[in-house]
Amino acid sequence: MKHVWIANVNHFDSHRISELLVQHKIDFFFKDSHESSLQSGWMVPGSSFNERMLFVDELNEKESQEIIKKYMNDYSD
Repeated sequence: MKHVWIANVNHFDSHRISELLVQHKIDFFFKDSHESSLQSGWMVPGSSFNERMLFVDELNEKESQEIIKKYMNDYSD
């Protein structure tokens, strides 16, 4: 199973996005690029603290994008 990056999401939105992807039985994981930068020894991290990279199974890429798009449109106000 291959995973592809589809979006950088806000740390605070990642919990709800996780719930939605689980409900739709989509395999995914988050990578915390801020933490990765610190572990690599960078003095200045390569991203902001609240940003997370979202990777999903490539077979569910389009469906995942639609789920996230709908979430962001419904709850961004």
